This record gives sequence, C-alpha cells and structure tokens, in this order.
Amino acid sequence: MSGNRIVVSVQLSLDGRTAGPSGELDWFVVKDELHEHFVTEHSKAGVFLYGRRTYEGMAGYWPTADQDPANDQWLVKYSKLWKSTPKAVLSKTLQSADWNTTVLPDLGALTHLQQQATGDLYLIGSGETITNLARHDLIDEYQIYVHPVALGAGPALLQEVRNRQPLALVETQTFDQTVTKLIYHRHL
Repeated sequence: MSGNRIVVSVQLSLDGRTAGPSGELDWFVVKDELHEHFVTEHSKAGVFLYGRRTYEGMAGYWPTADQDPANDQWLVKYSKLWKSTPKAVLSKTLQSADWNTTVLPDLGALTHLQQQATGDLYLIGSGETITNLARHDLIDEYQIYVHPVALGAGPALLQEVRNRQPLALVETQTFDQTVTKLIYHRHL
C-alpha cells in the first residue's frame, strides 16, 4: 500500500457532539485565523473524503461560494480549493456525483483509492463515516477542532466504536483564542 493516510478533520463541541440535536451546524466558531488555517491545512489533501450527507451539503454550497460578493476572502479561497481538489464520497445509495467526485460503494473501493491517490485523504466532517472507518482501524490521524459550546444532545464522535484504540496526542493549537485543535495519531 502507498503511504497515503486517512486524516480526519472534524468540528466538535465541548461535550463531544458533531452536530446539534436536529443536525444543526450553526455553532461552529470560525473566524479569520481558523478560516486561513482550513485553507492552508486542507490544501495538503490529495482527496477530500466525505460521507453522503456531508458531501451533499458541501456540494450545495462550495461550487458557487466564490461568486458571492458577500463572502470574505477565506470563503472564496476555500471555494476555489474545494472545486479543484478531487473528492470521494462513501455511499451505498449515491449513484453519481459532480465536481470531480468519485462515489465509493464500500471500504474496498476506499482502500483502492487510498493506494492510487496522489496524497492523503482528508475525511471532513461525516461523523458516521468517521465511526465506520474507526471501527475498521483505518484512520491514521484525527484533527479535532473543539468549539466553545456544549450542545447537550446530538450525535457524538465515535459513539459506536466498540474496541479500544490507543491514540497519541502529537500537537495542539488554538485559533482566534476560541477554538482548540487537537491532533492525534494512531498509536501502533
């Protein structure tokens, strides 16, 4: 297998939720410093990887975000990055996708893509997909962005992982004196 890793990039509330109780994502605190970081960090990706629901949300916004005069420079830059980066979506129900996107029907197809990609696969958001890949011990790095909010309910990160998976904290960083990034590597 090639050296391409699967890197998770996920927003998390202080109480470990990936979304609010009705799926809302309006609690993210993304200011200039964090926006700039996402453009820089995600430009390292060889492929953006998503679950179906997250992909559909991204595909509904990013293709035209650079054309909206109300959007700041970071949203415009991320829109351009999103459009130019190859994407893959893990889905058993989606038949096709636009915007340079490959549909992966199963983990075998993901393994094949990982071997063929020209860089790391960044799994962005997609809590259920993160859990599924974690169950199969396929995640090499977790980039967890902890936001200063407790949601009280909603899906929890890795709530369905049943086996212990030791991780090593390798880096922390704070953005805009608000959001903390924690980077964990799989502890082999």
